[in-house]
Amino acid sequence: MHDLPTILVVDDEPDMCWALASILRPAGYAVATATTGSEALTLVAGREPPYAVAFVDAKLPDVDGLKLAAQIRQQSPQTAIVLISGYYYQEDGAIVKGLQEHLLVGFVSKPFQLDQVRLLARRAVEHGPEGGEADDLHSAGRR
Repeated sequence: MHDLPTILVVDDEPDMCWALASILRPAGYAVATATTGSEALTLVAGREPPYAVAFVDAKLPDVDGLKLAAQIRQQSPQTAIVLISGYYYQEDGAIVKGLQEHLLVGFVSKPFQLDQVRLLARRAVEHGPEGGEADDLHSAGRR
């Protein structure tokens, strides 16, 4: 038996963590959750194997999501980062820059669709932190 790829979900809303975990577990992933940036960094530190993907909320009480994404990538370069947000759009400058610089492999706007989250997770696991098929990876769930 092989280990399931593990996804980290970071969102300050416990219900959102639960929702994403409920979407991802049936798709074949183990899921860990954190409700703050500091909790997420503690989970990432020294984890072997590293998280395959981290879904990171753009607005957290203790840190900006893009800053947290950079900190996760610094600690765990193998982890692909997907930003989730109810505030930003994919066309926002900060999101575009994060995608262009390969800090992010994708972006999901809230509210999101189940199949799109699963597809984005699968492709992020397959392609890793450098992304892959850009049009397919960058966006899931448009407002």
